Amino acid sequence: MSASPALPLPAVAARRLSGWLTHLGVSRDAFDDTVGLLSPLLRVHSLQARLVERRVETPSATSLYLQTGSAFPALRPGQYVIIGVTIRGVRHRRAYSPRAVPGKPGHIAITVQRQPGGLVSQHLNEHAQVGDVFDIETPAGDFVLPSPLPAELLLIAGGSGITPGMAMLRHLHETAPQTRVTLIYFARSERDRIFADKLNDLAKRWSLLRYVPLDSSAHTPSGHEPGRDAAKASARVLDTALLDEVAPGWSQRPTWCCGPAPLMDAARQLWQDAGASDRLRLEAFAPPQASGDPNARHAVALRRDRQTASFEAAGNLTLLAAGEQAGLQIKHGCRQGICHECTCRLHRGSVQDLSTGQRIDGEGQPIRLCVSAALSDVDLESLN
Repeated sequence: MSASPALPLPAVAARRLSGWLTHLGVSRDAFDDTVGLLSPLLRVHSLQARLVERRVETPSATSLYLQTGSAFPALRPGQYVIIGVTIRGVRHRRAYSPRAVPGKPGHIAITVQRQPGGLVSQHLNEHAQVGDVFDIETPAGDFVLPSPLPAELLLIAGGSGITPGMAMLRHLHETAPQTRVTLIYFARSERDRIFADKLNDLAKRWSLLRYVPLDSSAHTPSGHEPGRDAAKASARVLDTALLDEVAPGWSQRPTWCCGPAPLMDAARQLWQDAGASDRLRLEAFAPPQASGDPNARHAVALRRDRQTASFEAAGNLTLLAAGEQAGLQIKHGCRQGICHECTCRLHRGSVQDLSTGQRIDGEGQPIRLCVSAALSDVDLESLN
């Protein structure tokens, strides 16, 4: 993997000035707060971005175009950023997959899909206005294209999981158009398909892109067949029949898959059965849901800073959600298993990792509370 490009000179100069002032007793926060009075985009440590444009993509998804400061590093397609949003005085952090904006250096775009009961996604879709300023963290994540690039690859997306895939497609089309790419994209219907027009246009202009848009709901068949390889059936699922049909030799291709839990679980099982798990990369941007017995109750002991808090966790709740329902203030970030700020050490008991489906037993194993559900009574120690 290639290293991230160096920061622009203004950001380098600002960091050096901040470092010099630190020796004089000026904290980094004080420096950021001072330059932030001139413009929030001048901050170099706790970064911020300004909303400059909104575009409705589907009835439930909106793209937000953000102007970043010079201290914001260059993106690698497929990475995520953590966005901080203040709602009714409370700061919430969520992970989104950004993409560069062609022809506009210093600008990125994120696409936010409205989630049922999702406080932040609802707020960003309905209330975010041009001029709003958000906290933003530097890009991170391993769901990126390798270097050197393979000659052929497979992208699988569901719903808003197309956002990192779109960043990858644009990058490949601009820098490596000789790469042969198959994109399988599931959406409830054509009207719910994010970037539908852009993807259709790209498929027409890029002969080595095979675009396969599919409806994932039998109750909402497409009115027409977008792309060159649209399925004729009203609904399809990810299985070997589909893969053999649209991506022959799929188990031998490097593959990136991002989408809802059922799609991710299906891909994980298919590649495992094919003995090709090492060729599959997965990324999720929606909080996983526990599906255990809601009547089961497991005793949880959470130790932090020499103090222990106790609560009960139902089988259908993540440990983070159960702790919050009990009134605890638990340190966390993205709630999606990405940022690792809620990582704890499991000393006793068993949990299920909802992002992988695996059972994890005690003996000091690290777990993330936001993507773990208790399978027994557990003892935990916070690592943050």
